[in-house]
Amino acid sequence: MRKTILSIFLVLMILLSSLLTSACSKSKDEMTEVGTPRRETLIVETQTPTDVPGQFNSYMQGTQMGFGIHQLMSAMMWEMDTVKGEQFGEVADGMPVSNEDFTEHIVKIRKGIKWSDGEDLNADDVVFTVNMIMTNPGISQHDYYNTVFASVEKVDDYTVKFVTKEPFPRLALKFGVTIWGNDLRIVPEHIYSKVEDVTTFKDSNPVVAGPYTVKSYDELGKWILYERREDWQNSTVGVITGKMPKPKYIWFRYLGDDTTRQMAMINNEVDILCEVTPEMLEAMTSANKKIACWYDEFPYATSDDPCSKGLAFQMAKEPYNNPDFRWAIALAMNFDEISMSIFNGVGRASPLPILTATSAMQELYYKPLLPFLESFELDLGDGTTIKPFDPGYAERMAAKLREKGYNIPTDKDELIDMFGIGCWKYAPEAAEKLLIKAGLEKRSDGWYYKGEPFTINLTYLANTEAQAGRGVIAAYDQLTKFGLKCNLSSESSATWDTNGAIGNFEIAGYWPTGGITKDIYAQINGWAADLIVPLGQRGSGQGSRWYNEEATRIIHEMAKLSPDDERTYELALEFMKIAIKDLPFIGFHSGIKFVPTNSTYWENYPSAKNPYNGPWWWWSCFKYITTEITPVK
Repeated sequence: MRKTILSIFLVLMILLSSLLTSACSKSKDEMTEVGTPRRETLIVETQTPTDVPGQFNSYMQGTQMGFGIHQLMSAMMWEMDTVKGEQFGEVADGMPVSNEDFTEHIVKIRKGIKWSDGEDLNADDVVFTVNMIMTNPGISQHDYYNTVFASVEKVDDYTVKFVTKEPFPRLALKFGVTIWGNDLRIVPEHIYSKVEDVTTFKDSNPVVAGPYTVKSYDELGKWILYERREDWQNSTVGVITGKMPKPKYIWFRYLGDDTTRQMAMINNEVDILCEVTPEMLEAMTSANKKIACWYDEFPYATSDDPCSKGLAFQMAKEPYNNPDFRWAIALAMNFDEISMSIFNGVGRASPLPILTATSAMQELYYKPLLPFLESFELDLGDGTTIKPFDPGYAERMAAKLREKGYNIPTDKDELIDMFGIGCWKYAPEAAEKLLIKAGLEKRSDGWYYKGEPFTINLTYLANTEAQAGRGVIAAYDQLTKFGLKCNLSSESSATWDTNGAIGNFEIAGYWPTGGITKDIYAQINGWAADLIVPLGQRGSGQGSRWYNEEATRIIHEMAKLSPDDERTYELALEFMKIAIKDLPFIGFHSGIKFVPTNSTYWENYPSAKNPYNGPWWWWSCFKYITTEITPVK
């Protein structure tokens, strides 16, 4: 039925597209709805509107940074080259120089960067920003910064000295960008120092170091129009690259529901979408040949977004705190069926907890851990064991998709790159034994825990992050079929992050995973048990509240070592083995991103054929993509 509806929808979309005015016939003086020349305006989707229009202060609660704010205006200490997997200095001129025990760190500030009002960006701004965070309890980063820093002081106009309370060899990794962004965003001292309370200062006319400033915004929170700085040469991007961002204007827009988004893309009313489903992509590319994705053919999407989707547990609650229970959930589900339910088999399996199976992480961690995975056994509690790892997933999925007519490679290495090294087995009998071992009781009318009927509450984020949402829905189907009673509900973005932080969930579609560099300390340090706070409180650690003393010991030992120390990598592998045994997160796939672009007005987007960057429009590195996207002649 679903396929029939989809086919009808595709036909309607294609017929409708034939009625649209072709891009070639559009006049060169065509204007956007916000009064800018269309051919000078790059239009980018934002996934959700903002509840606080005109609020651009990143240190005020509720500011929606992904609305172009951190992509186009913010000044980061260190940014990320997503192709090389290496950080580089943005406000900082190079990497920190630390003393022998990593307690004193000298950071040079890049010369030449100016704020958009013409003032120099220098050490005063950096020192002010960090001290502003440390002295203001109303800023969410306040507690963590005070646990790390003893002092931050100016040495000269372009030199800052950071003194940490304990050895801290990862200053750039923790206070610079590695994936999406970072919460240390430098603000202009000459403006913020005059504000009585920075946590209530909306900063509606922001002075910025990035290449774009705010030209106007919608009072209802549905769009923000950015304009390239006239002195773009003095912006972060201008000073670092010497290149001018090509679009004079960038219009971030909230488009609405999926049908509206599709029609806007087909109509050439938007150039970049953040994320769609395979069905939406098929409909759009059938209707408009200017629309493309990362790959031109299957799998179309990139699987290298370093946030794998799956099931997160609230481990401050019983029986979710029991690894036997968590393993039972893993083995009760048929991952092949889950994969087909999410994105029709597209995606790289990412079963390991905490660390995502990006291409780099597969080489650095997943493949080296294969011998451990293949020999690893679970005690089922009745004198029997099971080896839960299943290395046959890639071959099975390839065969299934070939039957559907897709051109799937036969080379084993290509299949592993496309589908991953394997998944957890579907073993319902073993799952039942593990549930009993975890203290559950199976009766004729269902499962019980401590004498009471047992029900799992599954939650997911509504209206965005389709991969995560579909994964939870697929898990619900699998667990219900297995015989567990489950409730399924969605949440709005207004409550989702808060519930995740304070622990108001049981099993949910959060994505507490990552990994983009060989040194994974920045990814795992939030899982230290000493960061756990009681349910109902928001802490600086992971919201899942995984308590593992051995993992915590490793995290603390890694903290004192240089990222380049080979012992750091050895400890990381040791940590991953502990995490696998305890399974604090069940990963389904790495981050799958169908992120379409429209080349009617703009071209040279990053793609598999031209991977000068990843298609990460929502990351802070987007400002460096704007120098490469070019107008269509």
